[in-house]
Amino acid sequence: MRKALLEFAVRIVGQCEEVEDRSWDHQASSVLRLRDAEGGDWFLKRHQDAERYDAEVTAYRRWVPALGENAPRLRACDDNLQAMVLSAVPGEPSPWPTPASGGHRGAEGHRGAELDVQRRAGVLLRRFHDAQAAARWDDFGAVKAEEFERLAARAAELLSPGEVAFARSEVLALTGLGRPLQVPCHRDYTPRNWLVDDGRLYVIDFELARLDVWVNDLVRLYFGVWTGRPDLQDAFLAGYGRRIGDADRGLLLGCGVLAAVWLVVKGHEYGQPSLVEANRRTLQRLMAGRRRYLR
Repeated sequence: MRKALLEFAVRIVGQCEEVEDRSWDHQASSVLRLRDAEGGDWFLKRHQDAERYDAEVTAYRRWVPALGENAPRLRACDDNLQAMVLSAVPGEPSPWPTPASGGHRGAEGHRGAELDVQRRAGVLLRRFHDAQAAARWDDFGAVKAEEFERLAARAAELLSPGEVAFARSEVLALTGLGRPLQVPCHRDYTPRNWLVDDGRLYVIDFELARLDVWVNDLVRLYFGVWTGRPDLQDAFLAGYGRRIGDADRGLLLGCGVLAAVWLVVKGHEYGQPSLVEANRRTLQRLMAGRRRYLR
């Protein structure tokens, strides 16, 4: 397979050499950094899962162009190989922000850099969300309930009966929240997918992208990165140009619970116990502080 992938890349960009393997440990995809004869860098990405491949190709064709130079571009794809050649963007993954109790919290330069990254991330997310006109999602609640039930059997092996019951209740509550607007969403919008280089921010990895409610791109920030750091949330939303309203909070809670359950299941499938434990703690925190999150 590797030989076929490299032959595909050569057909697209000419003679090139493998520079680095950037694949994630979960092995759901392989990512190779290549260098062509003129010194230009490219990424060769292959998905194991056809759904993720289709989602990423769709995103690159329809929505990623709205990000301009702040994201890679799709040079070519091969449906049989489930592979794509992407242009390279500079930078390294953004550092995860310092917790409120962290030792660097008082350093103004460090804090200012964190706030700037969040603001820029908000600006880029708004551009991505606006890449297609928003439309009412008539069966929103039913779709989310179905997503949960597809996870329920596996989740029951990893979570307590009380945790599963809470999660099901919160996801089912989404059916009572009407017909929210549906926009293009990244659905893994966290610092690991933001590359920072010389004051610029770039967004990568669109394999989970699809139409969804706008707050679904906030859940891992709202219930994770922003916990105890309201300054980060304020900076991000200032860049995005919208506040979180009362109606959004119910969506955030239900979508956040569903995301936590999904990550518990996927963490187990990928052999990442730290991901399982982190998202189980998130779920328990939501159970304990439900009222606070709805205020």
